[in-house]
Amino acid sequence: ERRGLVCAIDGNGLFVAATQLPRGVEPTESFGRDSLMQAAGCEFPIELISTEPWTAGFTLVAERYSDPHRRVFLVGDAAHLFTPTGGQGYNTTVDDAANLGWKLAAVCQGWGGAQLLSTYEHERRPIAVRNTNFARAMADSIGRMPVSPELEDESEQGAAARAALGAQLRHHCNVEFDIPGIHFGMFYAGSPIVASDGSPPPRDEWNRYEPSAVAGARSPHVWLEPDVSIFDRFGRDFTLVRLAGEADTSGIEAAARAIGVPLAVLEVSNAEARDLYGADLVLVRPDQHVAWRGNRVPDEPLRMMRTVIGAR
Repeated sequence: ERRGLVCAIDGNGLFVAATQLPRGVEPTESFGRDSLMQAAGCEFPIELISTEPWTAGFTLVAERYSDPHRRVFLVGDAAHLFTPTGGQGYNTTVDDAANLGWKLAAVCQGWGGAQLLSTYEHERRPIAVRNTNFARAMADSIGRMPVSPELEDESEQGAAARAALGAQLRHHCNVEFDIPGIHFGMFYAGSPIVASDGSPPPRDEWNRYEPSAVAGARSPHVWLEPDVSIFDRFGRDFTLVRLAGEADTSGIEAAARAIGVPLAVLEVSNAEARDLYGADLVLVRPDQHVAWRGNRVPDEPLRMMRTVIGAR
């Protein structure tokens, strides 16, 4: 008769229930009780803690993420609102904080460039648009899924209807929750603090993640030894990963010192890592996205370092 769901909160006696509100019906306590009994298919004692109306289907992204003149930045639900399909509100918020956090720290510590904070909106707003579009598509997928009138019939037609709906729901759940591309495939296309080498961007697919170390992409994971990921070896701030062994990186290191950029140097002798990262040298930002990569030190290492901290 209408859509609804019941979710366990503590695995015991605490639940949250949601149901569609028919037009013209008020969200009263009695409506909430009746809906829950109808969903359960039986009467049972219940303490109703609260009832609240809620509008599903939000796909909202702030027009601006910051006002540098007033030193205001929007993060999380202040910057974007989702229907909570796939858990994108929380996941997008964590990445907002990771992106903005290191930039605020860099400016407060004196080595962040004058343009660094403005790149927060440039990098993160397109990701919010991408993720809200995904969440909305999943909300539409479940909310508009057709339900056969024979669904509850004790008949061959009813059994066939249940089997068909089950297959549709299974497919929907796979698409909604098996989303490594959404979680790991973020790519900061055209970012002014990414020193691109002209490589094509990785494919952006919801349900498939293709590891890539193209500048602007999230650094790929690789095991360096049992239970030790390359992420465990990155420094707190910028990390220059040397994957060729003999590369002389003194020019980049000197450039970082000249402008006060904290830089760790990581030696990685791992053929799998070299193949995955696709270059002898890779500069990783504090949020673990690739800022630059190449097979040799750039001709103007100081210019490259100034670019990745927004100090052009």
